[in-house]
Amino acid sequence: MRWESLFEDFEAQLASAARLDAESEVSERVRAEQGALGMAERLRGHGQRPVDLLLRGGVRLRGRLAQLAEAWLVLEEGPQSALVPLAGIVTVSGLGRAAREEGSAVRRKLSLASGLRALARDRALVTCVVDAGRGEPLLVAGTLDTVGRDYAEVANRSDEWGRGPAGTVVVPFAALIAVRSGM
Repeated sequence: MRWESLFEDFEAQLASAARLDAESEVSERVRAEQGALGMAERLRGHGQRPVDLLLRGGVRLRGRLAQLAEAWLVLEEGPQSALVPLAGIVTVSGLGRAAREEGSAVRRKLSLASGLRALARDRALVTCVVDAGRGEPLLVAGTLDTVGRDYAEVANRSDEWGRGPAGTVVVPFAALIAVRSGM
């Protein structure tokens, strides 16, 4: 009788060790999968529910994720929207635990320049929120005239009808915090 309880104890210990090994392997695989995800996949898993963003320069935005590419997102804040480079995000609050990869090869390749070119094509009045290096961000308002590989040119308009450029400001993408439209 004593031998039977000894063998049962050994079997229980082996079963427990096997279960712990399996749980450990699952946990390690989950960590490896999470380690391969980027910010875009994490945001994409949230869907179109509201989030709070803290951006460089202390800029705070709250809204619904409307569009998401690998390098930028569009946040809708009521009648306004903001194109935000993912590189300018300091923190995101309000996300669930889900993550999802982009299924479209086209959307995976959309650069910040492509998002800004859509605004330039529409001749939308925008306000660029620019990291000026210290303190409050600089606001540059106008229309996007030119979008290069790593910069955007904002044209200020001189008259009430928006005709005749009064001047332009070139904003490097590296300094761009957000581009707000619909104002």
